[in-house]
Order: sequence, then C-alpha cells, then structure tokens
Amino acid sequence: MAPHVILIRHGEATHNVGNKSPLLTEKGVLQCEYLEKDLRSRYSFEKESALIVVSPAKRTLQTYHHGLKWLSDEGVPVLPRAEWQETTGNPCDICTEVAVIEKEWPSLDFSQLDPVYPAKTGLYFPSEEALQNRARVAREWLFHRQEKHIVIVTHSGFLQRVAKGQKYRNVEYKMYEFVDDASSQDFLLREIDHGQAETLD
Repeated sequence: MAPHVILIRHGEATHNVGNKSPLLTEKGVLQCEYLEKDLRSRYSFEKESALIVVSPAKRTLQTYHHGLKWLSDEGVPVLPRAEWQETTGNPCDICTEVAVIEKEWPSLDFSQLDPVYPAKTGLYFPSEEALQNRARVAREWLFHRQEKHIVIVTHSGFLQRVAKGQKYRNVEYKMYEFVDDASSQDFLLREIDHGQAETLD
C-alpha cells in the first residue's frame, strides 16, 4: 500500500534573488518550533515505518532541524533528495554544493543526491515541462516506498506542481493519499488532512 504523505513548506527565509540558498529568519525558526508542536499534537509516527525527505537547500534543512529533528532523534531516517528543490534558476533557488553541505550537516547522508546536483539541468531545468515531469517522478518515487508515512520539507513552487493545489504558506502542511494505482502514470495525490500555518504576525 502506498504511504500517506505530509508535504511541508519551509519556514520564512531571508529571500533575495541575489542570495544563494538563503537561511531562515528568526521568525522562520519560531515558525518551525510551532510546526513541531502542532505535528506532535496531531500525529504519531513509528520509526520503523516513517521517513523524512528534505530538499537540500539551507532553508529546508533548517526547517527539518528546528521542526522535525525530534522525529530523527526518535530514529526516523532522514533522506535529502534533489528532486524536492525549488523550481527557478535564480541564485536563491540554487542549492549549495555537496561538499559544503556535508560539512554543515555531518549527521545527514547526502550520498543519494542525483550526481548532477546542484546543476539546474535535465530533470531540474526550470521549464514548466521539466517541472511537471520532475513532480511526476517525485510522486512515483513516493508511491513505491514501503513506509506508512513520509514527511517532506520542500518549497512553494514545487509544492504547487506536486500537489496541484493552491500556494502553501510558510510551515503550512497537508497530508495526502495516492489516488491512482500502480497502472497509472500520474500518481496523483488527494488531500486528506490540513495543518494550519503559523505566521506569527
């Protein structure tokens, strides 16, 4: 049976088109702390049947650290995956080189990142055709996983392609189930639960 998927947008970051892979703001860190509290109150995850997937951008890795590390501390594995990076070719959406992030995040295993990462070529080219294909590839990979729950930290633009819904707010999350069976080529998702974002305004 295909897993339930929780899709999360990262916390508020210091976005500027000229800044490469920006960090979370202080407000973004507080949003992640709210995210942890909300997830703890709503769901129960078993380490043997759960997985955390995270985009290798700094803001998503920080969102994992401040909002989901309690799960990895309990034994839930964490897997950075290149297909969950953001959609544009702007510097803020280009991730850091593997050698750098491995030093910054020594507890995480980046060995399964696509060898072309962080280049925006092939599957990661910022055209709508490539983005829709990447979203389908990401859904197909999830569909064939054996875990019961997969929690994913990713980005607004890519979330709109994966879930085909409205734009997510910072740290907003939704739970989905798969609509299709293995004979389908689209692997579409259907929303079954919705967590509220904490804007801290």
